[in-house]
Amino acid sequence: MKIIYKISFIAFIGAAIFSCSKSKVTPVTIGKVDTSKTRINDTQLVGNWAIVSDTISIGNSNVMFHGGSNDYYKFTEYGNLYISETYGLLVDTAIYGIQSGTNQVGWVNIYTRVNGVSTNTTTTTPPFTILNVDSANLVLQQNAQTSQGMRYEKLTFKKMK
Repeated sequence: MKIIYKISFIAFIGAAIFSCSKSKVTPVTIGKVDTSKTRINDTQLVGNWAIVSDTISIGNSNVMFHGGSNDYYKFTEYGNLYISETYGLLVDTAIYGIQSGTNQVGWVNIYTRVNGVSTNTTTTTPPFTILNVDSANLVLQQNAQTSQGMRYEKLTFKKMK
């Protein structure tokens, strides 16, 4: 009888230990890829770009923003994009990709702060067409249909030294 109790006790302890262990945990990704260790293929945008102007039109409302000394887009060789703009106190961290066939760049926003309000909600920015890129200048343009009407944006940059 004692042996049955011992076997039952050992089986109970073994089951408890086994049920608490995990042999493999699969991480969940939320529509983004960790690019911090993988270089992207198309590096034409890599660098720090100072905002010269940012023209936005949604519906029939037009806004023209001229970049200040601390306003920039930083495209890294690992596909990360960091944005800082005094207009709206915008700070954005994103992962970007370039579609060579259409010459467009798009990004997935991972962390955004606008006017002091932060969010970690993942959102996708409609693609921008790369109108011009060289060693000193970059021009991006976007045309997208939104719930507020047609959205047009043209970003003009100068390469920062």
